[in-house]
Amino acid sequence: MSSLRREALRWYKILQRTKNEVFSGDFRTISAARQRIREEFVKNKDIKDEKQIKEKIQIAKDVDVELRRSVVQAVRKQPTLFEARITPDTRKMDNVMFDPDAELPPPRSKKCSDKKS
Repeated sequence: MSSLRREALRWYKILQRTKNEVFSGDFRTISAARQRIREEFVKNKDIKDEKQIKEKIQIAKDVDVELRRSVVQAVRKQPTLFEARITPDTRKMDNVMFDPDAELPPPRSKKCSDKKS
């Protein structure tokens, strides 16, 4: 087995584990993600060009990072209360408070120049 093929299979397994961690408890989403990951890898299994294989492996790495950093699960605790499941990998950004005294530009008006006569 070539080292690139082994690397691709390794990333297939990593993505399968990542989807289990990221979507923990959401069985419908886990099932859909499992199917999508499998479809993508099966669709590309016959690629022979080393450059293309490396590109696909890089895409798998990027998907893994995005899933781990960007997906946040919200679990309903009460009818109007949700709890966000934030992991150490989740990308957190600064929360900027809204300034009620800020001057906002006026909304632009739409000009319709395509009138029929």
